[in-house]
Amino acid sequence: MAFSTITDLDVAASQRHSHELRSRLLETESTTYVTGPTGTGNGERVLLLGGTGYIGRAVVKELAARGYRPAVLARSAETKNDPDYADAEVVVGDPTHADDVVSAVAAAPTAVVISLLSGRKPNDAEECEIVDHDAVVNGIRAAVAHEVEQFIHISDFGAYRPELIPQVYKLQVEGELIGEHHGRLNWTIVRPTAYYPYLSMTFGDVKNGEPYRIFDHGEYSVVNPIAREDLAEFIVNQVLAPDAYRRVLPVGGPWVPENVVTLKAAGEMMFDVLGRTPEFNVVTMASWDKKIARLTRLGKISKQLKPVAFYLEAAKYWSVVDHVAPAYGTRTLRGFMEKLKDREFPTGSFKERMKNGTQMMPTDI
Repeated sequence: MAFSTITDLDVAASQRHSHELRSRLLETESTTYVTGPTGTGNGERVLLLGGTGYIGRAVVKELAARGYRPAVLARSAETKNDPDYADAEVVVGDPTHADDVVSAVAAAPTAVVISLLSGRKPNDAEECEIVDHDAVVNGIRAAVAHEVEQFIHISDFGAYRPELIPQVYKLQVEGELIGEHHGRLNWTIVRPTAYYPYLSMTFGDVKNGEPYRIFDHGEYSVVNPIAREDLAEFIVNQVLAPDAYRRVLPVGGPWVPENVVTLKAAGEMMFDVLGRTPEFNVVTMASWDKKIARLTRLGKISKQLKPVAFYLEAAKYWSVVDHVAPAYGTRTLRGFMEKLKDREFPTGSFKERMKNGTQMMPTDI
């Protein structure tokens, strides 16, 4: 995807926009959703595709705690030995194989299918198509064929402005659900803003004494990320809830100073949590645009450079596009960082760890 260059952006105006947006959010009560669990199950089977991921683990626990019977389609039989799935039925299979998905849905009467599928290589267009589109469609078709009452698709807030490969495919799935391309089905689409690990990507770098990178002033955009536990609660609130049928639900975390941030504010929060004086590596967006353009050209002749261009584009995207949605939950980004501060992280910059294949996403689990 091609981004507009910095020459199309008024740097000062973008900073004013972020300040004004953040102020409005902090001065306003978000009343779209009421935080707290609603609805309990009576042993209904709920099948998760992508249930072994970061969010899926929390959804499984929430389903079990609310009286539903969670089932997870997992590629590895070892999942059965994972304590996080002690209360779940684990079906071994691959969601990219349509027959495996059909078998998982048909193994027992299934009331709801939830897709949390997301490709592990967001820079790989082929994998994104297979995982973010084709595998989800496998779930939709199986749900239609076996008269599942509801299909819940966990999409991406970026579907409002899809400029990255996975977002395009998630939006395509949304269109196929809404347009009933695969048959009539009660659907619910959830669009979370962002998850805490992604906004804490360089926490280990900062803890190890590295500076924090920002573009220009670091205040091009605002985001209210959501905790995985709060998102899991929100997702389960929609299970078999008629008011959620055929609705698109954007959702983010609480509108409080500890959770409504710009990129710079997230960095300042890291330094404060770690007791360090802020140290920023300021990169001009104009120079970043030139890098993207150069690597995009080189990527046409070098398969090795093409994914690098994608990561530069993704870094820009997450730095300039607002991800603000109605608030749900009580946990905050600062609280998440507080959980990370006593952990040890590999030395070397995030960039170096990526090159060596030892990228580590900071999480509290």
